[in-house]
Formats: sequence, structure tokens, C-alpha cells
Amino acid sequence: MLEGKIKPGVIVSGLLIPEPIEVLAVIPMGSSLKVIGRGTKTGLTHDPIFSMEQLARLTVSAEHEPFDGDAALFRLGVEAHRLGLAYEYDPYFSLSIRHYRKPLLIPDGSCVNLASHPTLSLFIN
Repeated sequence: MLEGKIKPGVIVSGLLIPEPIEVLAVIPMGSSLKVIGRGTKTGLTHDPIFSMEQLARLTVSAEHEPFDGDAALFRLGVEAHRLGLAYEYDPYFSLSIRHYRKPLLIPDGSCVNLASHPTLSLFIN
């Protein structure tokens, strides 16, 4: 039954409540259940009373989040966050990290593109 899954600390969502709520307390009231919780978006306190039929229509989150996500997407997100923090410190950071794509001027007047040079590209990739 769903009433055993609803306990303090879990997130409950559904059409019967205005927003997902974090359960703070559960009070049995005969054949119904009073759920006291705080909204995850607004922080408002909600205390609806649900019958067993209404409880069956609610979605209860896992007590502990599983860590089985895509590692490549996580790394992409962390890298995006890192670049965002670097931009806060230095707004021209994105220009400074692509310096190796520019041609390298050599004192004799010739020019070398580091990204296309066969031996130097090993060091920049």
C-alpha cells in the first residue's frame, strides 16, 4: 500500500496537490491520511487529507536517489558549470581557452597553425 511509502523526507506529487511537497509529517486519521509537507517550489506548507483512493493517484519519490545516470551527461553539466564560474571571474575566459586555434607567428615571418600541425597537435589535444 502507498501509505507505508509516505514518510517524512520523501517528495510527493500528483494532481491533487498544487506542487510537489516534501513530507514533514504523516498523521493517520481513520481510513484517511493527513500529509503535512512543504512545497518544493514555493516553500508554502500544505496539509491535505487523502483517502486511500486519492493516495493511489499520488507519485512518491524514492527515499534515496539512485546514482545510475549517464556519466557523460554529468561531466558535460559539470564542465558547463565550471565555464560559467570561470566567466564570472573573467568574462574573456572563452577567448583565452581557444588561443591554440589561432596561427602561431614565428619570428622569421612564417606562420604555423597549431591545430593542423602533425607533431604540435599531439600536445594541444
